[in-house]
Amino acid sequence: MTMLGSVVANLDKLDTLLPAVQALGKRHAGYGVRDEHFPPVGAALLWTLEQGLGDGFSTEVKEAWATAYGVLSRAMMDAAREQRLAA
Repeated sequence: MTMLGSVVANLDKLDTLLPAVQALGKRHAGYGVRDEHFPPVGAALLWTLEQGLGDGFSTEVKEAWATAYGVLSRAMMDAAREQRLAA
């Protein structure tokens, strides 16, 4: 299962999902990903979902995905920051 698939399958189980997302954030720190890289990725995700879902991409769906991305990207950024500080 892809990371996005895991996210979708476990959105209602953040305690299960967050460790994997934090590990992903730590790996991203090693790739040189910085906090300012996350907003454009979120915008690209929302655009892609809008294109793929068409009329199914309602305001509610957009807000739900934006909220989910915000929570998960914050967890990744926090973990990446911890990783950089530990190095």
